[in-house]
Amino acid sequence: METIAQISTRGQITLPADARKQLGLKPGDTLLVHLEGGRIILDPAVVLPVESYTEERIAEFAEQSTMTPAELEEARRRWEG
Repeated sequence: METIAQISTRGQITLPADARKQLGLKPGDTLLVHLEGGRIILDPAVVLPVESYTEERIAEFAEQSTMTPAELEEARRRWEG
């Protein structure tokens, strides 16, 4: 499939409906942009939600863990950076 798309004054490009349909793309989907040899390559991206843990939730994990207290402390030190 080959078609023409134009860049708007805001730098936006509308992907042709046929291309979106073939790839199963929907409004709000996220794409990765790669530049290779003067070409623009778009790949569908998987975006996963990030959960922030409260101190209480972290304590629950620690209670349910099979790690030793020293291993838990080391893991927490690495996680907190």
